[in-house]
Amino acid sequence: MSKRSDAHIRELLASMASVTSDLSVDTLVRRLLDEAMKIFGATAGLLELTNATMAEGRLARGKDAAALGESAGRDEGKRLRVELKTRDQLLGRLTLGPKNGKDRYSRVDRELADALAGAAGVALENAQLYQDAADRVRWLEASSRIGELLGGDQQQTQGLDSVAELARSESHAKYGLVLTPVNDENAPRYTYRIAGISEHVHPSLSGRILVNVGQREPNGPRDFEPAILKGPESVLPLGEIADGGYTLLTELRARDTHYGILLMVRGKGEPTYRHIETQMAAVFSSNIAQGLGLVQMHRLHEEVRLYLERERIARDLHDVVIQRIFAAGLSISALGKHLPTPATRERAAGITRELDTTIAELRATIYSLRTSAGEHERPSSRILRAIRLACEPLDFTPQVHIGDAVDGLGDETLLTHLLAVITESLSNAVRHAHAGALVIDVERTEGALVLQVSDDGVGFTVPVAESGLANMRQRAEELGGTLGLDSGPGKGTTLRWAVPLG
Repeated sequence: MSKRSDAHIRELLASMASVTSDLSVDTLVRRLLDEAMKIFGATAGLLELTNATMAEGRLARGKDAAALGESAGRDEGKRLRVELKTRDQLLGRLTLGPKNGKDRYSRVDRELADALAGAAGVALENAQLYQDAADRVRWLEASSRIGELLGGDQQQTQGLDSVAELARSESHAKYGLVLTPVNDENAPRYTYRIAGISEHVHPSLSGRILVNVGQREPNGPRDFEPAILKGPESVLPLGEIADGGYTLLTELRARDTHYGILLMVRGKGEPTYRHIETQMAAVFSSNIAQGLGLVQMHRLHEEVRLYLERERIARDLHDVVIQRIFAAGLSISALGKHLPTPATRERAAGITRELDTTIAELRATIYSLRTSAGEHERPSSRILRAIRLACEPLDFTPQVHIGDAVDGLGDETLLTHLLAVITESLSNAVRHAHAGALVIDVERTEGALVLQVSDDGVGFTVPVAESGLANMRQRAEELGGTLGLDSGPGKGTTLRWAVPLG
């Protein structure tokens, strides 16, 4: 072996050690081209990487290096071409231009170049494996932050903006957007709202509605499988992202539930997405979907908890507070009759009116806790007013109970009949029963509205005058209901007026 060949081998070994010492693909390919040109004294060099690598593209050095990929014809001997391969996978092609001081490459040069290419191919594959592992770790670390971004005290819109920015950053894209489906029966299929935007996306796009997402082009994404599009136009027909290039689309899906779409848009001229990026972006999107599912479950839990708490408050107000205020009002009204001066009696009447107003406001509050119906006087308030007016002559406080569901009565005709029967039955009790206690109960069940008035008065066997009872019976029959009486001398009277609900 000649001294020159021995020197070439030493240079080759040094270059191989230099090339294989770095696990960065970008650094490795630059170092490989520089070392190859130095060893062989080439005036120009071109390294073309295939899509099997993470650094797909061309790297050129020297004068007219970009033309080295073309055939040189008769001058092909002045160029040195080798392939970077490993396990029959082509990773790239290295082409060197004319040598310094010599026109052609020797057989030894080509053998040494093959050895360098073999070492470079292994080094390039190892660098890819290392980078893939690092990328997986980076994406998984990003996925672990999704719960923090979507949870906490911030609004979901702000959380989705943060998720879109995280996706943009991890995918090395220019734009990131999160689209959520519009769940409206009147909305066309594939209608989405831009619910999250990253940096560089114009704020005016937030909240925009997109119709027929991904359906505008024959080759547009239809089943939302992970896809790489040449541009975002088939999904985002918006001029604000006109400079978008390769677009990675992944579905936000968890537990067979579709939560939306994640878009990562690179700028024009930037390289496409590698397989590992597509794979990890799909995992990332799955974690977003799970986070959105947990947020929805948490929101539903909070809504149920709030509903139960509102129901408890409404029940306590209705069953305890209102009944006590109403009893106090009746007591003051009865006490006012025994006050010595007109001024004190008027003062007692004023207190009674204030309590009436308080009861009406409490009724309105209770109803607003349970329904979003429009503003109007509640049936329970009208019933209480009728009871107060009819019981005003009494010098004791009657016991009153109005069921929770009574405020749901929407039939004005039925309510008119009910108020008339309340007035008539209480009028009879006040004038004729000579009672010391009176119980009034209005209840709405699943199939009927029932009014029951009971007193501990003198009772009767045969009514002296049937006119009032006849009117109440007629009102019940008009509505398909019944009027029942249970009374006896010295045993008091119970009146039960019941009508069916349609």
